[in-house]
Amino acid sequence: MPKWSDISKTSSRPSASEILESPPGHASNGKSGQRHEADDNLLSAIFALLEQEKISYALLRGYDELSQPGDKEVDLLVAAAHLPRLRELLPAAGCAALPAWGHAPHHFFLAYSPAAGEWLKLDVVTELRYGKPVRHLAVALAQSCLQHRQAQPPLYVLAPEDEFLTLVLHCLLDKAGFREARRQRLTALFDQIAGDEASRRRLERHVQDHLAPCLTWPQLSRVAATADWQALLSARRRLTRQLWRKQPAASLGRNLSTRLLRRLRFVLHALRQPGISVALLAPDGAGKSTLAAALQRDFGLRAELLYMGTNVQASTVGLPTTRWLHRRQKAARSAGLRLLLKPIGFVNRMLEQWYRFGYAHFQKWRGRIVVFDRFVYDAWVARPATTLRQRMRRALLNLGWPTPDLIILLDAPGELLYRRKGEHSPAWLEQQRQGYLSLQHSLPQMVVVEASQPALAVQREVTAIIWECYRKRQAKKQCSSAITALQ
Repeated sequence: MPKWSDISKTSSRPSASEILESPPGHASNGKSGQRHEADDNLLSAIFALLEQEKISYALLRGYDELSQPGDKEVDLLVAAAHLPRLRELLPAAGCAALPAWGHAPHHFFLAYSPAAGEWLKLDVVTELRYGKPVRHLAVALAQSCLQHRQAQPPLYVLAPEDEFLTLVLHCLLDKAGFREARRQRLTALFDQIAGDEASRRRLERHVQDHLAPCLTWPQLSRVAATADWQALLSARRRLTRQLWRKQPAASLGRNLSTRLLRRLRFVLHALRQPGISVALLAPDGAGKSTLAAALQRDFGLRAELLYMGTNVQASTVGLPTTRWLHRRQKAARSAGLRLLLKPIGFVNRMLEQWYRFGYAHFQKWRGRIVVFDRFVYDAWVARPATTLRQRMRRALLNLGWPTPDLIILLDAPGELLYRRKGEHSPAWLEQQRQGYLSLQHSLPQMVVVEASQPALAVQREVTAIIWECYRKRQAKKQCSSAITALQ
């Protein structure tokens, strides 16, 4: 991570566009140190931008976790007056504002680092509220916390006494428990505060002003000295009632409005922030199934994989009658029964297809990313229908397919595809590949990805493409909403 002095220099401070003009990080060569340096660059660029724009903020907790590998969730306290400016700045860093209906006072932002293959989620609050399952109990500590924040490279963190008290409230009122890592952190903070008279006195005043008489300083210091944090759980209900009585009308209003918004989230998603649909195309052996499964597991995409083919074992969403028919068709011995089951199977396939279409629209209305495997465009590359019966059948099966927002084609030479899977022939696979490539002329939303790369590199590139499509679409919708509001 860069030094704090390098970030906070004012003599030759770069502009926001200069900080974020180049991608955060570089392509990984497999070395873990360089991989995490890329992710650190993304974090550092965001914190440098906040410092440059004089955004008053502080990390609430989890400083040590920032340097650990993997996806990160960063909890930030931001001055309420600076939130509008923050919402304007973060898209420049590749962040997208996620829906937060029913999660007040939280504001969520998400960014992806392709070089590191990791997600960064910013959980921003402008006031400190607690409670489970609804954050409706306000504690007026935010302004004081920001006034006493401390620089700890490459960002600002809470003063030890503020982190201690907010962490106690978070574990007690939000989580109703103290996990081991939190207990260790609280003990370390208390030891640090005990050696600083000014910090101890300030913490004592906060406890007296906001928690007493339910929880007093002697009680809290005794628990901290013995590290018996679970003993605080006995005061949880009393403290909840005490904080409620301080602001009964406001607490009730927050509780009711939050629960109402949670019930309306589906409607709000459908009207204001729907998701996107992605169709994966690839010739045999390009690694499409492996990629589709990886996208479904991805933390940040929250993708819904929808297999549209006829393989019952690979099906992700379908009608219960499909498996029943499949078993009957395999067990059928007489030609008459097989002849009877064939049109029934075709009708079932049509119904299942429309059921999947409805399911895809439902997931998009929920704000999810729907990934189609085995889309109708695969049939365009397959053998042409030669008879009238085949053409009519294909026309019926192609009826009603939605137009995906993004199409990703995994492309690799036929020789490589043959070496990977050993099926068909290199010439046939190359012909199939060229058929897919020819679709670019009629499908402008298609993006071609080089599938000869390692699977992990392909996954990261495709994830970045999908995320950029989603991020730009959401930014466009928010811009349109803002323009409409001004008119």
